[in-house]
Amino acid sequence: MNGALRFYFFLIVEITFVACFPFRKELPNLIVFADTRGGGSASSQVSEEATITLEASPDEKILTIPDIDNLIFPGSKPGDGSESDPDGIPTRFLNMQKGNREKAKVAFDHHLQWRKDHQVDDILKRPHAKFDLCKKIFPVYIPGLDQQNHIVVVQRVGMIDIEYGEEHGVSGDDLLMHYIYIVEYCWNILDPAPDAVMTTVMDLKGVRMKTIRDGHIRGFLRKFVSTMSENYPNRSHKTLVINAPAWINTAFKLVKPLLRSSTREKITILNGGKDQDQMLIDILGPDHVPRELLNDPSLLSSNSDSKSCGHVSSDIETQMRELCMASLEKHGEKMLPVV
Repeated sequence: MNGALRFYFFLIVEITFVACFPFRKELPNLIVFADTRGGGSASSQVSEEATITLEASPDEKILTIPDIDNLIFPGSKPGDGSESDPDGIPTRFLNMQKGNREKAKVAFDHHLQWRKDHQVDDILKRPHAKFDLCKKIFPVYIPGLDQQNHIVVVQRVGMIDIEYGEEHGVSGDDLLMHYIYIVEYCWNILDPAPDAVMTTVMDLKGVRMKTIRDGHIRGFLRKFVSTMSENYPNRSHKTLVINAPAWINTAFKLVKPLLRSSTREKITILNGGKDQDQMLIDILGPDHVPRELLNDPSLLSSNSDSKSCGHVSSDIETQMRELCMASLEKHGEKMLPVV
């Protein structure tokens, strides 16, 4: 296996280690997403007094989001195990280190320092003028929930455009902090349960060997993986790698025996076609599977909710951007244009 191939495969595998222990039994519905399955709503760590209400037309549900001034979230929260742990360590970090308390304490201390260094606790409160630019450069979006009420995050790796970023003053660190913005939104606004997990769809359409050989992209992805793995452990329910080149399958066969069975079960590699489309529909659901990821959108029935399909029009994406815009307005800033 050549170096580039080995790097990219291990990148895919490492992403699944961001979370490899989905121990929750019951998953609450989301508190902001208006079209949650099941009709209920989860309890939130944000008080009712700390919320503002967005206006809606009479035939739409009222959407409530936390007040910007109260969008400060520390590295631990009630229910994550830290309050009963003698060292204040969340259970996720103990699980990440297989119960090794000393290593878990070091990992959590590192996480807290990382949050302090990068001002992660109040990242949702601070203005994010490069929100639209970052989405253009590295398309990452939340189309909705999967069939089990897990948050779904789509990463279109093959569409990363580092050159566009350089032309418009967006660095790799900006892209990484944008992704952290999304993740913090997921775990503090959408589903604040401390044991919440997500389904990730990694789209490799457009990925070529020359993509992997690009030093800027490789450097960004390496930092991306290490940051997520070290700071958001045990957050993955399933990873679907779609439109994978044939050589990814070869690499997976070589490395698969070395992986834990729990990790192997979380990774599904698909190479396009109808089987891939059907699996996306089965796992994400016909109402929330992005049509742009399907080779044959006609597989969806005419009754599926087209409004929630895709990264531009999903309710979650709209609400997250509205929160970003509200923060910019509060601080007297404007969103940088995408040209």
